[in-house]
Amino acid sequence: MAEKQIEIELKLRIDPKHVSRLRQAPVLREVKEGRRIETTHLVSIYYDTPKLSLARKGLAIRVRKIGTQGWEQTVKATNGLREALPARHEWTVPLEDGALDLEKFTDKDVKKLLSKFAKKKTIDRIFESDLKRSAVDLTYRDAVMEMAIDQGVVRAGEAEVPLSEVEFELKDGHPAALFDLALELQRTVPLLLSMRSKASRGRDLYLGTETRFYKPDAVALTADMSAETAFRAVLAQGLRMILGNEICVRQDLHVEGCHQMRVGMRRLRVAFNLFKKNLPHGEAVLLRRLLKTCSKGLDALRDWDVFLGETLPLIEERFSQNVGVAELRKAAEIERQKALVAAHDMLDSPEYGQLLLILGAWASYSRWASGASASQMKAMAAPIGKMAEPLLERVYKRVTRRGDNITALTTPQLHALRLDVKQMRYGTDFFGGVYGSKKVKKFRNGLVAMQDILGELQDAAVAEKRLMSLAPKLSKEGLVAIGLVSGWYAARVDHELDGLGMAWKEFAERKLFWS
Repeated sequence: MAEKQIEIELKLRIDPKHVSRLRQAPVLREVKEGRRIETTHLVSIYYDTPKLSLARKGLAIRVRKIGTQGWEQTVKATNGLREALPARHEWTVPLEDGALDLEKFTDKDVKKLLSKFAKKKTIDRIFESDLKRSAVDLTYRDAVMEMAIDQGVVRAGEAEVPLSEVEFELKDGHPAALFDLALELQRTVPLLLSMRSKASRGRDLYLGTETRFYKPDAVALTADMSAETAFRAVLAQGLRMILGNEICVRQDLHVEGCHQMRVGMRRLRVAFNLFKKNLPHGEAVLLRRLLKTCSKGLDALRDWDVFLGETLPLIEERFSQNVGVAELRKAAEIERQKALVAAHDMLDSPEYGQLLLILGAWASYSRWASGASASQMKAMAAPIGKMAEPLLERVYKRVTRRGDNITALTTPQLHALRLDVKQMRYGTDFFGGVYGSKKVKKFRNGLVAMQDILGELQDAAVAEKRLMSLAPKLSKEGLVAIGLVSGWYAARVDHELDGLGMAWKEFAERKLFWS
């Protein structure tokens, strides 16, 4: 192995119970071309400063024992990207024993990095991984890759977490082959895209980081960035929102996690709608369908979370001794549990696994371009600054057309307006950085005010339907409690409708930041 190389790998999660199925997958037998899967015991020790200053600079230092073959040490430098297929610089040299010795490196680039970030620093053993790796080289289409099945634990002090994942590391060819093979295998074995490295897991253990919901920073777009690069950045952000909040839904940790995961899917649907004219049919249509299907799998959970966490407590505060209200809570909690099961079913569905992998591919390279016309290719190669204005203008015209005579709109019309306002809001979030103007903030504030009011009206309409589904299961006291809640919603709707006209007037007077 050369001391310096570029590591390009696709990381997937796999349930340990499915590993034997993966090994026997028909497509895998074909691409192994007679090669045997070799299993090795790997113990990897990761080093950093006590405050993890190297990790913050994108560096990882590792010493690894490979079965009976001996020791090696590796330095990895990330490229700063957080898409599904990061490319990392990697330097590896053999060691006589397991003692860290950074002087062993001879490549000038790694020596420069270590001199800049690690010199005169206290470098300690921080965490380790202990696993069995089953690996084999594969030839798939025009690419050569290594598949590694890793099963074991990541450990920091007394704390440890289980690890079960599959890595495809590209040795020769195009990254598309990694995703294509993973999608083929996914038809036989449930595989889920992962954007977490072993090092990130170990650092979280070392720091004792609590699992929290994930809310991303704004997408950093610039006017001279190509439309394709901007689009892929938006996709990467949405993908991080989905993956970063999945654990909250799986483990029922934070209600905000479900909300942010759903927002991530909805933002992606908006992104596909905004770029629709410049994307070929095919996978773009499939992705929109998958996003809609998977998002719906979270709808009921989010609805009951809002009702149980925000609406019902207000009723309970006023009617604390009401038996019907207590009965209503119990019935709603049962429905919420059913909704959680439905959300878990969605997360374990083939559609969700397919969505993650295809989104990862679109965010990582120009997969979108398959089947694109010359005009679409030209549009996506142009600076995003040229594309953003007509995209925003088109949505704005739709919003203002629907908003005429806003106080006379019916409930379905208000819902349609809410969807357009949401698209305008997300479009502003996506492209606002291109303009870098104070007008963006003022315009966005007006949108948020409109979105909040329309959202409250929609929440009330949805909650009424959810409550009516409970009616056959409730006693007379419970039905009376539904009446109390319905009355509260009616008052809330009247209040919001009173402020809708003013909010619309203020929004309509905002200056357009793109003109």
